[in-house]
Amino acid sequence: MHVGDLLEIEDLELTLLRGGHELLGREISGVTATDLDDPTRFLQRGDIVLSGLVWWNASDSRARTERFVSALARSGATALLAGEETHGSVPADVVTSCEVHGVALLAVPAHTNFRAITEAVYRRKWSDLSRRPAPHFALPENVRAALGRF
Repeated sequence: MHVGDLLEIEDLELTLLRGGHELLGREISGVTATDLDDPTRFLQRGDIVLSGLVWWNASDSRARTERFVSALARSGATALLAGEETHGSVPADVVTSCEVHGVALLAVPAHTNFRAITEAVYRRKWSDLSRRPAPHFALPENVRAALGRF
């Protein structure tokens, strides 16, 4: 699954704020949800990062934003999926910082649950895995069929 595939899942209603063809083509290896100022120790290369932007505030936004987004870039995160519920929209300095650090940025509307995003990613990954040619299957036929519908 690639970052751009998330935009095609209509039920999630994600909005692309920043990211060209190269960033949207990055492969997703996992999902991490965090609102820590510096999430470095919890990230793995290829993760998409779900954040409600609770760490952000207007008084020192530039420093906090730089710390958070640069940590994503250094860790090899494929994208930031930023929730709009806390601040009403994704703050402009988050968009700018993602541009500077080469991190794809998608806005998550308040009514979209982070769990729905996580489940969509892992269902797709399991579905892709179940389609690989192999002499045996890791999943029972009924599970493979259900995953194939996603």
